[in-house]
Parts: sequence; structure tokens; C-alpha cells
Amino acid sequence: MKIKTTILGIIISLLLSSCIVYHPQTIDIPLISKKNDLRVDAGISVIPSAHATISYGLTNKISIQGFGSIGSDDRYYLQAATGLFKKHNKNRVTELYGGYGYGHGDAFKDANPGHFFGNYQLYFAQFNYGQIASENSNFEIGFGIKSGLFHSSLTDKNYFNVYSESGPFVTYHDNSILFEPAGFIRIGGKRLRFSVNLGGAILFKLTNTDKSIPNSYLNLGLGLNYRLE
Repeated sequence: MKIKTTILGIIISLLLSSCIVYHPQTIDIPLISKKNDLRVDAGISVIPSAHATISYGLTNKISIQGFGSIGSDDRYYLQAATGLFKKHNKNRVTELYGGYGYGHGDAFKDANPGHFFGNYQLYFAQFNYGQIASENSNFEIGFGIKSGLFHSSLTDKNYFNVYSESGPFVTYHDNSILFEPAGFIRIGGKRLRFSVNLGGAILFKLTNTDKSIPNSYLNLGLGLNYRLE
């Protein structure tokens, strides 16, 4: 009973954190292993949003990836990345990506009421490691660690301070360091698998540190993953 109550509490806290600027993105960790290896992943997350990822092996060393998500409260995020990959013994794969992300968020506070909204850009590097399916097993598991510079331009419309009904309102241009770990499991058939992704996000602000960016620390994603090689 205590375990069920704890799980329910976590889910409720995630749902209540939907009025945020940024949340952990449930981006597929593809583990590309060879040229022409294609991964398509699509699903939903507990923090209300729908997402899709496409990853492809351009050569036997280089891969590319695109991702997009759209959620409630005018939230969206787009990301593109390119990287290097290597397959090791026992179907283990390492990947190193670098890329750029762009998004929009809108945090709402009932007390004032007020909004803290705007756009942000992310310049990042990400390391992935995991084990892909073999002839004897369709089970896949792995993790990734993403970190980078999070640049935001967010307007305070009576969120931190009450100004007026019509403005003018203050816009904060900030830089932060983002640290975003993630893990996944995939189970199913030879090509189509059910995927579960769990991600976290921590923002360390470098400017205007007295006004934190509203973000969620955890997110759970569920989806379908298709592999074509």
C-alpha cells in the first residue's frame, strides 16, 4: 500500500508540474549500430505532451537525429543532433551526440495570477550507452547523459512581481547549465517494441539566480519504437 501511495504521489506531482517552462524531454536513445540503421520512436509522457524521434545511421560511424514534442500550455520543443557511434561486443553500443534545441514554455501561477513565458535555446552534448537486441533476445536497455548551455528569453507577466494589467513587463535573458540524465527499456518483437523512458532535468542558473526557471525534475514517457536496418 505504501509503495502504491508513493507511486501515485509521484504521478500527481508530475501532472501538477505541467505549468512549467521546461521539462525532461523523452527523446529516444537510439543506439544506432551500423549504416542505414533507422529508429522511429513516438509516444506520450506523463507531463502532458506527445513526442516523436527519428534517428538514422548515415555511415558506419556517423548518425543523425531529429526530435519534436508538443504539450499543454503552449509548450513545444524541437531538437536536431549529429553524432558518432560504435558497436562493441555483446551488442553493446556507445554514442556521442552534439546538437541544438529550441523550445517555448509558459508557466502559470494561480496566486497572482501571472505568467512566465518565452523561448529558449539549448546547445548540448550527449553520451549514450546501452545494449541492443540480439538473435536470442529482443530486450534493449540503456542510458544517456545530456548537458549543455540553456539560453532563455522569458517575460515576467506578474509571475515574480506584480507590475500592472497591461505592462510593460520585464524580459529576462538568462544563461543556465542543463544536466539531463535519462534511461530506457524496450521490449517486444524483432522490429516493433514498446518503450519506457524515464528522464530527469536540473537547471543551474548563471544569471538572475534569485528568479529560478520553473521546470520539472522528472518525466516518464511511453511509446512505440520501430527499427529498420
